[in-house]
Amino acid sequence: MTKLEQLYNSIQNLKELGVQLPDKLIEETSRIEEEIIREEIIPKVKEAINPVITQIQRELVLVVEYIPDEPLAVRITRKRSFSAPEEIEVINHNPKPFTPKKGYSVPLHSKSEKTVLSVRFPDGKVVSERFAYETLVKCISIIGYEKIQPLNMSRAGVPLISNKKDDYYRQTELKPGVLVMTHSSTQDKKQQLDEISRRLNLNLIVDIV
Repeated sequence: MTKLEQLYNSIQNLKELGVQLPDKLIEETSRIEEEIIREEIIPKVKEAINPVITQIQRELVLVVEYIPDEPLAVRITRKRSFSAPEEIEVINHNPKPFTPKKGYSVPLHSKSEKTVLSVRFPDGKVVSERFAYETLVKCISIIGYEKIQPLNMSRAGVPLISNKKDDYYRQTELKPGVLVMTHSSTQDKKQQLDEISRRLNLNLIVDIV
């Protein structure tokens, strides 16, 4: 288990036990997280992309946008500063696997093929947004969060529907004062929608395509 996995598991265990993380602990875990990413993850990323990037014969700046369980976005900018990158072109949301040349010992990894969460309602309406979290939030909006909140569904100790912002896990605002826990995999979101459908007798057809 990596240091990053240990950190995340520790936080999740505390949340599941109902422990309210104090501000000082949140600040410290964020500092440690950034330190691990800077000292362990980024050097591995640099080693992995080096065989590919060295094929380019001009200077450039790449901006990488990473959202857990969503397609990786890599953009090119002509600016030399990261303060306000000017997006010029989306290079590849789903890069194909790259076979490194002999002599490189670090294996290269590509993200899995994009998966889309698709939900069909009994009236024929289909919700299938670009990102799985958007599909989840839109379906909750259509069904009505007031019906879902009493089901007391949660993940990692955080309610699916909440009126309080969590200190660590990602939430998406449904409306002012109403937040949806979206820090989960596409498969988790499918299971949540399946459970909502079953418990509210909605007859939804939920697929990952």
